[in-house]
Amino acid sequence: MFAITGALGQTGSALCEALHAANQKIRLLVRRDDAEAAAWRSRGAEVVVVDLTNTALLAEALHGADGAYLLNPPAYMQSDLFAHAQIVHKSLIDAANLAKVPHIVALSSVGAHQPKGTGNILTTWDYEQQLRQLNARLTILRAANFMENWAWSLAPALEKGVLPSLFLPIEKAIPMVSVADIGDAVAECLMQPPANNQIIELHGPDDYSPVDAAHALSELLGKTVVAVEAPESIWPDVFRGKGFPPVTVQAFCDMFHGFNDETIVFEGNQPTVRGRTDLKTALDTLLKRPHGKH
Repeated sequence: MFAITGALGQTGSALCEALHAANQKIRLLVRRDDAEAAAWRSRGAEVVVVDLTNTALLAEALHGADGAYLLNPPAYMQSDLFAHAQIVHKSLIDAANLAKVPHIVALSSVGAHQPKGTGNILTTWDYEQQLRQLNARLTILRAANFMENWAWSLAPALEKGVLPSLFLPIEKAIPMVSVADIGDAVAECLMQPPANNQIIELHGPDDYSPVDAAHALSELLGKTVVAVEAPESIWPDVFRGKGFPPVTVQAFCDMFHGFNDETIVFEGNQPTVRGRTDLKTALDTLLKRPHGKH
């Protein structure tokens, strides 16, 4: 039986589907018991509502698991996402140790080996440092930038045929991976745990640029979509406009700077896994989501 934190989020949902398809028992650790959680319960999954900062209850929820997927769901609306992440990371690790889970798969990120210059990816740097206290076999999965993050820019593409990008220059390709492939990779790691601790760098089948994303959307929508550079001068206003607090606004700006100046890259000396989902397929899935789910 495998326990899954963030089970109703992007990667957690993909993992649940992959494990369910492989006829594995799963226990979903969720923040609230909503309709989506009820749907999984009707499919035979266990569902446990737990606050990830409540270490004792989290340990109970992890008890008996043969393996667990531990991630820290984004907390962009916290006044200090870094301080909050440190608390959650410690709770996840302490709970896993209390529950004596034999194998943990932890979601990390491209650039997580860097102690500075990566913006909000510094939360995964902290996670990797704290994971040294884990008393279990450990798989750290460093994922490339999610293809599904283009959802943030779909509205102007649909309405105006414009795909704004903070990845600059727009012709430069960077590693991207679909959440579906993250789910598959985690499922494989859980079902076939390693003999020793490992770090895996997870890419998509190819690297992609904002121009590539615009071309894919043009084909899918049957109209021209053009990638345009969002100048750095407007970045803070973009994130403030989404309601993010000052620390988060700065973290996002620093992250895009990190991608653009190539501070945020894979370490390169770890095993590499490539997913199968190409960018066009991932964007097609995004476009088919119900209205309001982008």
